[in-house]
Amino acid sequence: MRRTVPAVAALALGVSLTLSGCFANPLEQLTGGLIEGGVEQIIEDQTGVDVDVDGSGASLPDSWPADVPTLQGEIVFSAAAEGVFTAAIKVGSLAEAEQAYADLEGAGYTQISELSLGEGSSARVFENGTWNVALLVAQNDDGTAQVQYTVGPVN
Repeated sequence: MRRTVPAVAALALGVSLTLSGCFANPLEQLTGGLIEGGVEQIIEDQTGVDVDVDGSGASLPDSWPADVPTLQGEIVFSAAAEGVFTAAIKVGSLAEAEQAYADLEGAGYTQISELSLGEGSSARVFENGTWNVALLVAQNDDGTAQVQYTVGPVN
């Protein structure tokens, strides 16, 4: 599991940053017309991670923990592997994205760390005795925002 967790986190961060609009979409550049299912299958075969990537119409993994409050928005990426989950969700504004912090606290999670990443970006980690939830919030150039969830069991 130790190798899977960093792999999922690295994959999630890379895909979420590129699909956020900050960089060119690698799926458009690399697939050359391959259909979404084929791309997902290639990623899953190479990483062993259950992936849903397409920038529109993705969904949370069926096994996403029900006790982790999750914002409503456009799910642009999700993955699950060995009890670790990640998703990138695009919402309408930075204020809406930052609501994810309050939602976790309202559900009984305790904030254990915080990092300011500059204007329009921040990261916080929460836990509730069962789950660690790391949230990365970033504002997109068009005024929308993206929230990156990484959820794993408390060890």
